[in-house]
This record gives sequence, C-alpha cells and structure tokens, in this order.
Amino acid sequence: MSYTIGIDVGGTFTDFYLMGAGGAERIHKTLSTPDDPAEAVMRGLAEVADGEGVDISAFLAGTARIVHGTTVTTNAVLTGGMAKTGLLATAGFRDALAMRRGIREKLYDNKYAAPKPIVPRRLRLPIVIEDVDKAVDIFAREGVEAVAICLLHAYANDEHERKAADRMRECLPDVYVAASIDILPQLRYYERTSTTVLAAAVGPVFGRYVARLQDRLAESGFDGPLLIMQSNGGVAAPETAAANAATTLLSGPAAAPAASLAVTAPHREDSFIVIDMGGTSFEASLVRGGTPAVTNGATVDRFAMALPAMDIKTIGAGGGSIGWIDGGGLLRMGPASAGAAPGPACYGFGGTRPTCSDANLVLGYLSAAGFAGGRMTLDPDAARAAIERDIARPLGLDTVAAAAGMYRVMTVGMASAIREISIERGLDPRDYPLVCAGGAGAIHAAAIARELGIGRIMVPRVASVLCAAGMLATDLRHDLVRSFATPFAVAATDPRRLESLADAMAAEARATLAAENVPEDRHRLEYALDLRYAGQYHEV
Repeated sequence: MSYTIGIDVGGTFTDFYLMGAGGAERIHKTLSTPDDPAEAVMRGLAEVADGEGVDISAFLAGTARIVHGTTVTTNAVLTGGMAKTGLLATAGFRDALAMRRGIREKLYDNKYAAPKPIVPRRLRLPIVIEDVDKAVDIFAREGVEAVAICLLHAYANDEHERKAADRMRECLPDVYVAASIDILPQLRYYERTSTTVLAAAVGPVFGRYVARLQDRLAESGFDGPLLIMQSNGGVAAPETAAANAATTLLSGPAAAPAASLAVTAPHREDSFIVIDMGGTSFEASLVRGGTPAVTNGATVDRFAMALPAMDIKTIGAGGGSIGWIDGGGLLRMGPASAGAAPGPACYGFGGTRPTCSDANLVLGYLSAAGFAGGRMTLDPDAARAAIERDIARPLGLDTVAAAAGMYRVMTVGMASAIREISIERGLDPRDYPLVCAGGAGAIHAAAIARELGIGRIMVPRVASVLCAAGMLATDLRHDLVRSFATPFAVAATDPRRLESLADAMAAEARATLAAENVPEDRHRLEYALDLRYAGQYHEV
C-alpha cells in the first residue's frame, strides 16, 4: 500500500488526512502537544497506522510523501519563544523597527502602543562595512542565536550586505544568518527589515523542529520526501523553508483556499468565502475566479511580514475560546484559548474555564459520546458547572441562556472577520457561497450565514481536516520578488533591463526547483508586475 499524508498542526488538535491507493481516504485527529509538536505528529501517525492494521514502521515505509503545515514559527512569535536575535542596519537606521511606518494603527486610540521590537536596541547595531568585525564580537559576547542583516539600499546593490552576511557566517558558524537580499530584496525599508528580523528570529526554532521531526520520521521507517506548507499556498522542501523560515509564518491555514477549490470545482463554483474554525482560531479568506486572494501586507502579532501570503483574516475564535465578563459587565469570547492543555472544561483534562465547546455541548450541538469519532467522551456536567460559575451567575442567567449568549457572541465575532475580507473591500458576502472547514466550522456556519445574509453553505466531506487534505493538492511554489524602479515607458521602449532582471530571477527559480528534484519539464514560471503611478505611495 502506498500512502500520501497531509498533516496540519493546530493549537488544539493535529489533523491527519490519509490518501491510499485508488483514492481511498481517511481522516484522523489527535490532541496537539504545544511543548513539542513533533510528539503529536508521531503519536497521530502511530494511531493512523494502527487503524490501518500495521505497525508504524511498515506504515511509514509504505508512505510516499508527507506534507506538513505547522504553527511552530507562528507560535514562537505569539509566545515570545523566538531565538535571541541581533540586527545589522545601515548607520542612522537601526530604529526603523521601533519607528515602523509612523502610522497609527488605531486612528482614534492615542494610547495604542506599538509592539516592543523583536530585537532590543542594544542588539540593533548601526554599521558601515568596516564595522562588521566589531559587530561579530558584540554578538558573540551577547550569545545571539540569529542575526538579521538589512542595509538601506541592498535591494539595488547587494555587495555590502553580501559581504557582511558572508563574514557573519564565517565568524559565527553556529548562528543563523538572514540577509534581506535573500529574504525580501525590495523597496520599503521597514517592511524589509521587519520581515528579515522575523525570518532570523524564527529560523533556529523552525530548523530545530524540522530536524527533530525528520530524525524521528527516519527512525520510524520513513524515507520519502517531507514537504513544508508555506504561507503562499505552496509547499517547499524543508531545507528551502528553513533558509527563509518567514515563509512558514502563516503556514497552517494557507491550504484551505486550495482545498476548497478542489471541493467546489464539481459544483462549478470558483468564487466563495472559506472559513476554518478549529480549537484555537478562526480563519476567513476569499477566492474569486478560482484565484485565492494574496497579500504582501500580512502581519504576525502586528509585525510586518511582507512576503507574498494567502490573504487570510485570523481571529482568536475557536472551540477552546474562553468566555469571560469584562469590566463593563459584557460577555466576551476569546481571544485566550484553553488549547489542548488543559482544554475546555468538558474535555476532563483539568480545564475549568468555560469555552465555546462547553457552550456547544450544553446547547446540544456537540455529542458527548461521539466527539473525535467517539475516541473522546465529553463531560456535560463539567461544562455546565463552568458556565454556571463564570458566566450564568454573574449575568443573572440560567445556564442554557448563558451558553446561547456565548454562541451568539462567537457568531458575531466571526461574521465581523468575514466583513473585513468582503464588505470592507467593496464586495458583498451575499454573492458568495460559504465553504466551511475545521472541526467546529459546521456548528457555527448556519448562524454566520444568517448573520451575513449568505444563502448557500457547502460542508466538504473532509471539512474537519480540510487544510490537511488541501496540502496534498498544492504544488511546490516559490515567490521571488524584486524592486525595479523605472518609469513604465522607459521599460517598454528599452525592455532589456527588465528582461535581464526577469532572466536572473528565472535562473534562481529553476535552481531552487532543481535542488528540490523537480524535473525541468515540470517547471512553470509565472510573471506579475505591481505598478504605481508616479508619486503614488502604494502599488496597484
């Protein structure tokens, strides 16, 4: 038997989608292990193998390919578990991380502070090329694990940044080095610096995780390719992803649009809204004309990440979202989540806070005996007790009314996320069917659709593991981006400079694919231009 497997590590559950010979499919879930995500991956694979009636060694020996989406880098940023990072910046520009764009994110909130920069000021070193050796000594003394290098005009002339990166790698061979010319060689210094710093800060974390996972897979008998899901909706070899770990910062939900296209194709639908509600988060994205929306303006915990990524709105709204009463006496849901440990009160793993899953159980929307395919038995009494103590009694409601309120608050929050990707962009959500995914998606889909006036809902057969399934439908994909500042008329009348740049990018793309063992006749290159009028601030 030959298998291919998609694995999506979430905050609460790790999802598995197994495709066998002849298209036979099987889905599986296991509780995530946030301290070591690889533990849940290996445990889940052993459980899947047991379901197939073989031991894990025989199972993995018969597995042709594993595609893996991970929240390891995202969680490192969200929890502050990043590597100790230093920054080399052009003299006079080391405070770009703190100054950001100088634009107030919340226009009418004059107390809304910018996040603390990932790299402290004492490790943001202003340099000219002669200062690199001094920086090496400082970084060695400080014990940094990663170095980001971003010089002001390196996108136009990479000579100095390349020399600085080479010197860092020579003198600090155990330190992860990320240079902006390799990460994002384009205009806009803050976005380039922020993206490069993110790549450096999560690079060692991702590298250690992937190396550990590859070792454990190999020890258990797997000798096929492991591919990593990227934020752009494509996959890459682990070595390629590790070289620019920022490409995995939005890895988890990026497969949902591709998976949904496969689901909707038989129904001749190529424009729709995708929602994915799991245990910790809720994601919403829009597909129009068969093309998922892509952005280069993504953020991770409010830090700019300017690499091309699926345009997905994420909020802290999942089955584990905790209900609470704010200082004004209003019911809130999330963004804090009970996660996999201790989990919702009804899981019986020590959680005592009331969550969305507890409300759904009290309302009868979840089966106490049938949860997770019957492998987990939920505790309705614990759910009711948590809601009664923390929600119902403070609000003067009975338990069922309090649970219904929790459900409604969740619905309104998720509908608001969909409005951001539709109405705020001039699109009417009523024009699009709603494709729902995630273990909790179908429970809330009808209420969300009613809130937005959406008339059709599509629930895929593999909805609960849609992202894991979608990973098997994606291609190897790499986005190469360059800035080319010239009037369009000049480029049109003298195309040689533009053609030369395109040829250089094509050569780099083909070399990357060749390193991933993709035959040349399978290469496909697509070109796109982002343009702006003279004097305009943003590209069109």
